[in-house]
Amino acid sequence: MTLEFRRADPVQDRNPLLRFNVEYLEWLEAQISARFATSLTALLERPIPDYVDATLDKLCASVPPEGVFYLVSHDELPVGMGGLRRVGDGVGEVKRIYASPAVRGRGIGSAIMSRLIKDARAFGFDEIVLDTGPFMTSAHRLYEAAGFVDIPPYPNAEVPETLHYDWRFMRLGLGPAIQA
Repeated sequence: MTLEFRRADPVQDRNPLLRFNVEYLEWLEAQISARFATSLTALLERPIPDYVDATLDKLCASVPPEGVFYLVSHDELPVGMGGLRRVGDGVGEVKRIYASPAVRGRGIGSAIMSRLIKDARAFGFDEIVLDTGPFMTSAHRLYEAAGFVDIPPYPNAEVPETLHYDWRFMRLGLGPAIQA
């Protein structure tokens, strides 16, 4: 499957970005509500669509080498998203790797992760970090296959502190890029 990675424009790409982010966060809402004594809506202090609408511009705001957020397409149809943002000196954070349910299992998540790792090296990051819910087992396999290892919570993580006790935080050290 040939994928096109295009830096997301929060105006031009608003509809697919809103749809993907709402789908992702609504799925998180169901998982968090089932596992924790709270809901994502309560933690965000507003309905998910309102939160996504209010934060979409910020999610897409970083430009290289500070970060990037992609809308990923196949045959001109949006199929996924994912991004990277600087959270510290030499540290990038992976954000919102997501593949549409209709195309899952076709390597899109892996392709997005590979692109973000390549970008992180190009941006000069020494390491990248991410946070992942305990119920995100497919994502855990993706991250572990890429070489991520567990770490304690890191500064600037987006996940609310009340969930840290049962959340996974991971890190990938970026050695020198290997030239093919």
